[in-house]
Amino acid sequence: FPFAIFLGAVYSESLFLVATLGAFALAERGSFLGAGVTAGLAWLTRPLGIALLPALALLAWRSPRRGQALLQLLAAPALFALYPLYLWWRVDDPLAFVRAEDTWSRELSPLGPLGGLWDGLRAGWAGVRQLSSGSDSTRYWSAVQDTDPDRVAAINLSQLAFLVLFAALAVVAWRRFGAPYGLFAALSLAIPLSVPSERWPLLSIQRFGLAVFPLFMALAVLGSRPRVHTGVVVVSVVLLGVVSAQWALWQWVA
Repeated sequence: FPFAIFLGAVYSESLFLVATLGAFALAERGSFLGAGVTAGLAWLTRPLGIALLPALALLAWRSPRRGQALLQLLAAPALFALYPLYLWWRVDDPLAFVRAEDTWSRELSPLGPLGGLWDGLRAGWAGVRQLSSGSDSTRYWSAVQDTDPDRVAAINLSQLAFLVLFAALAVVAWRRFGAPYGLFAALSLAIPLSVPSERWPLLSIQRFGLAVFPLFMALAVLGSRPRVHTGVVVVSVVLLGVVSAQWALWQWVA
C-alpha cells in the first residue's frame, strides 16, 4: 500500500493494527474478555479504537452467552479510562488529548461525518478548478495560504480519491465478511469525517485507512482476479515510491 511507510515510522499505525487484529481474532474465538482488553489497548493507541466496540458487540451478540460476552467487552472502556485519569493527575486536564487536536485545526462538525464529507467534496472541486485554470494567481481553496495552490489542489484531490476508494472497499467488506467487519470499516471512516480539519478537510485519511484491515481484506477479494491484482500491485508500487521520496525529502505526506 502506498502509505505502508507509516508502519515503519514512529507512528501508532502498526500498534493499532496489531491490536485491532488481535481483538477481532479473540472475539471470533469466543474470548470476549481478551477481545475487550485488546480493544482497550487499541483505543489507548489512538481515538479511532472506539470504532471497535460496536463491531465487537455484534460478534458478542451472536455468542451463546450473550450477556456475559457483552459485559466482558466493557474491559475496553474501563482500560481506556485510565488515560484520562492519568492526564488528570499529571496535567490537571483529563481531556487534554481531545484539546490536542486543536493543533491540527480539527473541530467537531454538527453534521457528523456529513460535515467532513461535504468539506472534502468542496476541497476536491476547488482542486479541479485550480488545476484546470492553470493559474497560480487565484486560489480556489483559500483555507491554505502558505502552500503552492497547485500542490494544495493535488493533496485535496488525492485525499478525496482515497476516501472514495475506502468507502467502496468498506461496502465490499460488509457484503463479503459480514456486518462486524463492515461496521468497523465504516465507523473508522466516519469518525475522522466527523472531526474535519479547517485547512485540510480530509487530513490524513490515507494514513487512517492504512490500519483498517477489513479494507484490505476487501481489496484482496477484488484482487483475486489476475488483472486486478496486477493493477493494484503496479499502482501501489509506483505510489509507494513517490510517497517514500516525498518522505525522504521532508515533505508532508499524510
